[in-house]
Amino acid sequence: MPPSRQRVQLERKLVKKSVKLALEDMKENYAGSLLSAHAVKISSHAPDLAKSISGLILRSDDHAFQEECFSLLGLQSDSVGMDIVENRIREKIVSAIEFNDRKPKGYRHAAPSLFQDDLLQQLDYRSGAYDEGEEDFSFMDC
Repeated sequence: MPPSRQRVQLERKLVKKSVKLALEDMKENYAGSLLSAHAVKISSHAPDLAKSISGLILRSDDHAFQEECFSLLGLQSDSVGMDIVENRIREKIVSAIEFNDRKPKGYRHAAPSLFQDDLLQQLDYRSGAYDEGEEDFSFMDC
């Protein structure tokens, strides 16, 4: 291959890589603005899902369950209302969608926990802690 052609190919690769890195940086800095069509579609369901989940939590008769949910959401049980719980859950769902939308194609690792401070993340889920016969699930499989 002639040296001039090699140089053109090298320059083309560098330009592609620069553009890709710039777009990834824009996605990082302007999260939510540059979502894929698929992520926007999924995000449109977040308010309904958050409303359903918050309703289940707040209508539960199990106070220990409620306290654990509030703790995972970073809320104090004395200052909890339907809107506050719903908004916090929606924020967590949307942030997980945005985080996973930034992954390159073919990235097949499990989705991160919606609750980054959750102590369960420290456990090794793949060590057989789940019931025999159950399969590992991730949002990327949907």
